[in-house]
Amino acid sequence: MKKYLLRIPLLIFGYCLFGISNADAQTVVKFGNSYVNLTKKTTGGTVEPGDTLEIRTNYFFPGGFNSGNIYYVRYVDNIPTGTTFLPSEGIRLITNEGLIVNNYTAASGDDPAAYKAAPGASEFNIRINIGINTSNVGTLSTDQATGGGNVKPGTHKPLVAGGTLITTAFRVKVTGAIGDIITLGAGKLKYKTINSSSSGTDQIVNAIRYKIVISQNTPICENAVGKNFAAEFGGTFGSGNSQNRDVLPTDLPVPGYTRRTLTPSSEINDGYYTIVNNLSPRASTYRNALKKPNCGSTTPPNVLACGNRMFGGHWDIIGDHTGSTTPAGNDPTAPNATGGYMLVVNSDYATGEAYRQNITGLCPNTSYEFSLWVRNVCTNCGIDQNGTQTMKPGVMPNLTFAIDDIDRYSSGMVDTVGWIKKGFMFKTGPTQQNIVISIRNNASGGGGNDWAIDDIALVTCNPNLTMLPSATTQVCRGNNVDISCLVRSFFDNYTEWTWERSTDGGLSWQNTGVTGSSTATPDGNGQYEYRAVYPRFVASQSDNGTKYRFRVASTVANLGEQDCSFLNVTTIQIKVDECTILPTKLLGFTGQLVNGAANLKWKTENETEHTVYEVERSTDGRDFVKIATVNGVAPNAGSSYTYTDTKASAGSNYYRLRIVEAEAKSYSKIILLSTKPEFALRNLINPFSSQINFDIITPEKGKADIRLIDLYGRTVKQLSVNLAQGQNDIFLRNLGQLSSGVYVLRIQVGEKVINKQVLKTNSTH
Repeated sequence: MKKYLLRIPLLIFGYCLFGISNADAQTVVKFGNSYVNLTKKTTGGTVEPGDTLEIRTNYFFPGGFNSGNIYYVRYVDNIPTGTTFLPSEGIRLITNEGLIVNNYTAASGDDPAAYKAAPGASEFNIRINIGINTSNVGTLSTDQATGGGNVKPGTHKPLVAGGTLITTAFRVKVTGAIGDIITLGAGKLKYKTINSSSSGTDQIVNAIRYKIVISQNTPICENAVGKNFAAEFGGTFGSGNSQNRDVLPTDLPVPGYTRRTLTPSSEINDGYYTIVNNLSPRASTYRNALKKPNCGSTTPPNVLACGNRMFGGHWDIIGDHTGSTTPAGNDPTAPNATGGYMLVVNSDYATGEAYRQNITGLCPNTSYEFSLWVRNVCTNCGIDQNGTQTMKPGVMPNLTFAIDDIDRYSSGMVDTVGWIKKGFMFKTGPTQQNIVISIRNNASGGGGNDWAIDDIALVTCNPNLTMLPSATTQVCRGNNVDISCLVRSFFDNYTEWTWERSTDGGLSWQNTGVTGSSTATPDGNGQYEYRAVYPRFVASQSDNGTKYRFRVASTVANLGEQDCSFLNVTTIQIKVDECTILPTKLLGFTGQLVNGAANLKWKTENETEHTVYEVERSTDGRDFVKIATVNGVAPNAGSSYTYTDTKASAGSNYYRLRIVEAEAKSYSKIILLSTKPEFALRNLINPFSSQINFDIITPEKGKADIRLIDLYGRTVKQLSVNLAQGQNDIFLRNLGQLSSGVYVLRIQVGEKVINKQVLKTNSTH
């Protein structure tokens, strides 16, 4: 069976609804439950031993619900497995932003909340009596109605969108071990629609008992490659010349949310989403328009006017992320111009599942990355518990990623720092080919939690394969040839390997019969590694030009599947020379393109009689053919030589000199001449610890601006280098003080730019 990554559709947002029959009031209660990893609140990550989690539930009652009154409101819950309650943190009612409304002690009898370490039958660890006219919680911690309070939706705080949003919270410390599963408690809110503790039916809202795997926190894959099978135009949402993307036959429904076209008179309220290439309701392209509370009297079409922003002075004016290398992202698209789209969400009042997708056809025991780019689009949307605007960011977006309904990763609070990549890696089981991926929105809407996403990706997380000693290995005839491959990955699963060989320049490949299974061991930098060695052999002339490549997989079966095994893009080519030391010394070899012809120049000294210079050309830098012979003219001295190649191929041409003296020969360095305005990055050592080493290939001299950029868009290292024509060996040194994580290596020569994601690890050696 051929295995690969299947398409992933658009994120699907949802929340839970609870209906009450009542003719004179709104009938829907929105509710959800979540948790926040406070230890990784700002950075995000997995749940690890020792982390502090805040367990939350929230319930939105619209104004006027049940004629403006609900009775005997109380909340009960149990402590999640694999954790211990933190009594010093108390038990809380909070706003959707996480600010404290009421902070109760864990003791019984002194306030409307209590913790009981060893509850009896029909009892719970946690009880909170909510509202006015509550009783203190005693030693008996059941879910009985007595003691619960009265809540007036739309009158009692915290107020959100004309209703009341009740959010409960308590904190626990993770005590389980790596690999253990935490299961949330059986939390529930109970209330009555009549003012009687002994009659009438309790209305019950049950929390979902989410499961969380305790796992090591690792960064996202720095070597995630392969085709991205995400739907919605490969996860980019496509592009177009209208501000709002058309409704397409391939559009997927977004249950619980309503898609809205963005216009000056139709903005994106709570519970709505849009797909646009410019987030200004008036399609303004000026990012720095005024914001509330500093609007003044300026009005559109003045570019400074607050009215160019959502809700008359709030959301950012931005474009999408696709192709951008900075947190600012792309500029907002001008009217009638073509620009990339993004999905923008104004979250609903209650937390809930944000995405669910069945995926089939995956490779067993293989590493994958699921990620996206997200942006908090409002710096001044916050409200307090009275519903009054604070002009602060307010509720921060917070997303939890799950595999097969077991939580694996939390994004942390997404601050107003621009576009940022969030995601995680996972490994399929030994025979697993199907999974269910889901994402939950952990934060309530109303007063913030407005965000955009773009560039959704589900891709394989490939191992790093470093061929040794180099891409082209020159050896002397009769000497030993030693080649190997260093395999490094975040997981220890890529253990099966084989060597392949080509004798026709890479047109076809054959299995050498050299296969193996190796044990990957920790490298001290948070990854696993091993070295696979090809058996030593003695170089003969028949080996000249032979290429070798290395294939690796996680199982023997995967090794035979092209889509489930991995090849290094770099091959090793054996060049066999006689290796006689020549008297002639080559002092320099340069070239220049003039009117499409390659003018080559070289200078020598100490020539011998009958020295011959053979000019060789290649279009790939590996396979060379002789195009000319130039006889030496200065025995026992030196001279300057030129040769013009008038038949250079369009694009890139590599040149070298083969210096022949009788039966001996040697080669010059390789130079590159190209008609294309391109350059290349090669031989990057990735991940890095204290320095980054790589080669820049350039067809002409120039100056390179080299920057190392963190995920917040800050330049943490900068280097300016004068480049020679051809290959340039570059080092970025003194990087040991940088924090571990993902960075972007940016190389610019003139208007040409290369961006490469690199990983910083902290060596323990």
